[in-house]
Parts: sequence; structure tokens; C-alpha cells
Amino acid sequence: MTTKLLARDIGLEPGFTFRIQKCPLTHDYYVHSHDFSELVVILSGSAVHIIEGREYPVTAGQVFLIHSGVSHGYKNVEDIEYVNVMFQPEELLQQPELRLLPGFQALFYIEPFYRQEMYFKGMLSLDAGQLLEATRLLDLILSEHERRENGYRLMVRTYFTALVGMLSRYYQNSSGGEDNKALRIGEAVTYIEEHFLQPVTLQSMADMAYMSTRQFLRVFTRNYKTTPMDYVIRKRLDYSCTLLQNPELPVLQVAMDSGFHDQNYYARQFRKHFNCTPTEYRGRINGSGERG
Repeated sequence: MTTKLLARDIGLEPGFTFRIQKCPLTHDYYVHSHDFSELVVILSGSAVHIIEGREYPVTAGQVFLIHSGVSHGYKNVEDIEYVNVMFQPEELLQQPELRLLPGFQALFYIEPFYRQEMYFKGMLSLDAGQLLEATRLLDLILSEHERRENGYRLMVRTYFTALVGMLSRYYQNSSGGEDNKALRIGEAVTYIEEHFLQPVTLQSMADMAYMSTRQFLRVFTRNYKTTPMDYVIRKRLDYSCTLLQNPELPVLQVAMDSGFHDQNYYARQFRKHFNCTPTEYRGRINGSGERG
């Protein structure tokens, strides 16, 4: 039976779900799951890591993410030491710049759900120099979190963002290009992030990932909890919200500039996602109470 750990059970703070600890492990660790994500960096030693009933060896330099609800544990432990970072992705991984990194999309979204299909070959393994750099940032985060001086949350977020960006870059540069399915999908997602205002189709996204449309739709939907086209639509709607802050810009022009070529379709999608019309939204943010 799998034990489930909750954020509140391990002392994570409301509004700042974050904890970091350096863990020497000298014995097997029971299979468990949790309602937060874990970023694990293996510093030394070795073990067999159990994820969702599948087993694979881990050694110094390996980095992997365990998402909420995923069961995992360790056995055949040989003096392993690792750093465990516990956090909520929706609180700490929302920087737009991160989402433009294919390695970030692959390492933090695609690979954790795709690893069994890739037979764990898509995991990140740092060399000695890279592990040293990652350890330096982890030690800074650990120090800030332990001392909790004024502004420590800002410093933790800053160092953690730098760590995630660095690991994403390492993943992209060392993951075998076309042989890494997770990275190929990540490249397709970053293309969406950068070109969502341009015409884009499910077929074109699948082609970028070297997958059939059916495969791409299945993997994308499982990992991002929405379809690729709905993802594009939401990006366009969010962008349109920025344009609506300009009261001089007609709603039709907002729709066109946001990638919608049909104002009625734009209005329907806007109401579906925000429960109001674009004109009502504009009235609210401008304080006019305008209806439409």
C-alpha cells in the first residue's frame, strides 16, 4: 500500500509551498506519493529507484522530477545522498522565460510522464562540472531556506529559477536531439509559446515532434491537461487581455491582433474561459462598468 504525503504534513507554508533538504540515505525507503512535486538531484552513491512499479538504477549526477500523485521509493541503497526540493509547480514555475526553453518543457512536463515509454533513457545525467554548479545553487537555496532572513522567499525563488533554467539548458544540450522524444515534444511546445499568434495546426505541431497527430494529441493532453489547440487558444486569449487594457483599440482589432479571424468566435471563446465578454472585461479593468 502506498503512503501519501501531504504538503501540510511536512510543514510547507501556505502560499509558499517550498522545502529543500539534503538527504543521506543508508536504507531502503518505502514507496510513497505526495500532493506536491519533488525535484531530486543525486549527489553521490547509488540505489534502485522505483517509480510507479518500474525500477531503474540511479547514481551521482542524475536529476529527475516526481509529480504529484506519482508513487516512488528506493531500494538496494548504497550510501546514497541526494537533495530533495519539494514545491508546487504552479507557484514557482510560471516565469514566461522558462516556458521558452525546450529543455524546461521536456524535463519538467514531458519526461516525468513519458519516462516509462522512453525506458527511462530521457532522464538528465549531469557530468562532474555540471553537478558542481547545480550543487552550488542548491546550497544557496538551502542556506536561504534554513536562515529565513528578511527577503528569503525572494532569494529562494531567484536561485530556484536559476537552477531550473540551468538544468533545462543542460537537458537540451545533452539529450540526444531527435532520439529524445520528450525534447522533441518540448521543442514543439516552445514553438507554440513563441508563435501562438501565427497560424498553427495540430498536424504542424505533431510534425515538429516527429509524431503522428494521434500520438502528439495523447501525450500533450496527458501532460498539459488540455489539448494542443485549446492551449493555443488560451495563449491567444491571455494575450488579448493585455490588448484590451487599451480602451482605444476596437474589440475587432483586438481579436485580429490576438490570432482570431472571427470576432464572434473570439467572443465565444473569451466568455467560455473568463465568464464575460471582452467588452465587459475591458470595462472591469478600466473601472467603467461598461457592458457589451
